[in-house]
Amino acid sequence: MLSAVPAPAAPRILILSHACWEGLSRLPAMLHAVGASVEVFGPAGNYPSLSRYVSASHCAPAAMDAYLQALQEFLAKTASPDWIVIGDDTLWYALAANRTQSWVQDVIQHAVPLTSLDMVVSKIHFSEKCIAAGIRMPAFRVCHNLAEAQDAAAVLGFPLVLKEAQGYAGLSVQILHTPESLAAADFSEPRIVQAFIRGKTLSACALYQHGVLAGMFSYYRSRTWGSLGPSAAIRFKVFDGLFEMAQKLGQLSGFHGLCGLDLIESEEDGQWYLLEQNFRPTLTMDAGHLAGADLTGLLPLLWSESSLPANLPRLQNPASGQLEALFPQDFFRAIDERRALQIAGWLLRPWRWRWQEPAIMALNLRIALRKLMHRQHGAA
Repeated sequence: MLSAVPAPAAPRILILSHACWEGLSRLPAMLHAVGASVEVFGPAGNYPSLSRYVSASHCAPAAMDAYLQALQEFLAKTASPDWIVIGDDTLWYALAANRTQSWVQDVIQHAVPLTSLDMVVSKIHFSEKCIAAGIRMPAFRVCHNLAEAQDAAAVLGFPLVLKEAQGYAGLSVQILHTPESLAAADFSEPRIVQAFIRGKTLSACALYQHGVLAGMFSYYRSRTWGSLGPSAAIRFKVFDGLFEMAQKLGQLSGFHGLCGLDLIESEEDGQWYLLEQNFRPTLTMDAGHLAGADLTGLLPLLWSESSLPANLPRLQNPASGQLEALFPQDFFRAIDERRALQIAGWLLRPWRWRWQEPAIMALNLRIALRKLMHRQHGAA
């Protein structure tokens, strides 16, 4: 009698979440769709832990030092995951600050070689590496004090973009319109002083296997939730030369995983310029199938040792140019901006909402209800 052959164990994927970012909630469903067992390590109530597709959620302290201590203890007593996802920028910065510890190095190397870590966690280092590699970016200078910044302003002109070395979601970026606003800026740490380019913002979502581009799609950021906030509605578009630039970025960093690119298309010369790369999954990661570039099916490349098939990279259909509003970002934007018709549009078309994730849906509805109640109170 032949004995039954045991089914291969599902790959075990660990998502590390510290910041409470809704976009990361899309990842468990994508991983589940390709047969992975998904675990989440993060503070109570973090978005991915609420997914119905998570097999285990490990609660962690919110304070970063305690979070890292708990993570070290957890990893020491559990089998090594097949892939670890570093889910947000705050965690990247904390891991980088503890890079001399061997367990931290093990975590980081799931995403990048240690030699690329500074490129991931420093906008200054990233910008300098990109310019040296011939990647088109807005003109900038790294300034260590006000005098250097004023010299840069004399060359670049106003308005200017002032960036800190670390930051996310636009929180470390200022647009300065006058010499007085520049004089009031903080230069206790080095800053990037960058030329301001007027034009349309655009982004791309990409998947890399150890620095090799496996798939990508791009889009205009047609609406954002806040002037420097996340995308609320996107319009797919293929941009000439962006694929080659994305390949070069992979070669520079050796990044392994899902990431996002932010760019701007100049209204003056029609060219696009790279602004930054987000070395983590972004909130549009599951939208590629709408443009013929579904990245979900490529995820096993991140925990298998197989090389890229001959039919990769997977790129979007150039004919796909539809506008896609994103839930909940566009709904929240409409509430915040008091767009009554757009609010009604979301309320009257619930099939556009993400019902397949009940707990995440309930949380988003509570947030929307609070916003609507606040809006009504403010209008009274």
